[in-house]
Amino acid sequence: MNPRRTAEQPPARPPRRTTSRSAERGDITRVEILALLSTAGPLDRQQIAKWLQLGVGTVHEHTRRLLEAGYLQALEPQSGTVGRPRIPLRIVPEAAATLGIRIATDHVVAVVVGLDGRMEASDVHPFDPAPAANPIAQLLQVIRGYLDDPALRPRLKAVGVATPDTVDPDTGYLHFAPRFGWTDFPLGQLLRDQLPVPVLVDNDLIASTTAELLYGAGREHDDFLVLALGDGVGLGAVLDRRVHRGPGGLSSEFGHSPVRDTGVLCGCGARGCLETFTNDQGILREARRRGLATEDTDIQEIRTRAIAGDQDLLSLLTDIGVILGRALAGVVNLLGTPTIAVIGENHALWPGLEPGFLDAMRTSPITAAHRVKVVVRPWRDSQHARGAATLALGAPGTLTRE
Repeated sequence: MNPRRTAEQPPARPPRRTTSRSAERGDITRVEILALLSTAGPLDRQQIAKWLQLGVGTVHEHTRRLLEAGYLQALEPQSGTVGRPRIPLRIVPEAAATLGIRIATDHVVAVVVGLDGRMEASDVHPFDPAPAANPIAQLLQVIRGYLDDPALRPRLKAVGVATPDTVDPDTGYLHFAPRFGWTDFPLGQLLRDQLPVPVLVDNDLIASTTAELLYGAGREHDDFLVLALGDGVGLGAVLDRRVHRGPGGLSSEFGHSPVRDTGVLCGCGARGCLETFTNDQGILREARRRGLATEDTDIQEIRTRAIAGDQDLLSLLTDIGVILGRALAGVVNLLGTPTIAVIGENHALWPGLEPGFLDAMRTSPITAAHRVKVVVRPWRDSQHARGAATLALGAPGTLTRE
């Protein structure tokens, strides 16, 4: 664990950095520099290099380009240091922005994110993914509404789109999207053909995990997991400060881990998948089986009753937490990750899930799972869209032209 850093005191031990950037497409180094300056305040090049474990020459080249583009500003040189005075750099958050889109089954969320990672605007738009409803035309209408805004257009440099299903991270090609009824769908290419700015399409959990690396847990940890709970169950992993993707972007499909031999049919076509017991529908199904819900009960009512302290529901959630904990214990023992960040619509259920989850972790014979720290993030539907905008910031050509 890295000590918490303040703008006045750069870290004594910077986090590790992998030498390969192949798994994080685009210009992630420049995004890391911007993210660091947005959270640490003005820093000079030597401080940036120390924190990001980069060579000073590499930092100089990247910051030179960012300065030329107007995304950074050089402040007055600092005196009192040995050698040439050091020049602090500050971010200019209003100099550019990206648009993030998160696609859900009945709506899309759109956010405008500045260079500092902060959301400047957030809107929800209706959406019908059915092929007959022409989903590409719907998405283009939403995106063009922002690109055509004369106040925004000069600043919007790229569009990031996050979807809850499996995406080829290099092409934006959706191989299988059961929530939307899409198969072999070239979403990225269809959008790029119609838009004048770079477009990046990725899995929503990968997007949110990247944002967590740049602006959240990654400010203190080199290695951590991101557990997403909602209509699906996903797991993002950051290892040695790299978001792990796996071949073809398949690494986040934790919800399809088999935990039983039988069970209801999952959207993936298998039975016994983890998320069929632990997602929205799995929770509702078990609540109905125990007589705690009717067919008209929705997940929001479950959340409200659990938060209010319904003991029967809390007992149910504890049992579901055990299932989650057993599944996560194996991952933690394998990777040795000390921290799990919980995100998603069902983060509000964590107080009920946590007792069973931690019990399952502590019964693991390997001690790595015993020491894991869980942090629960406040969640809004816009967070996945923010992650998409963060990824778009690193798309080739977004920040600077080579």
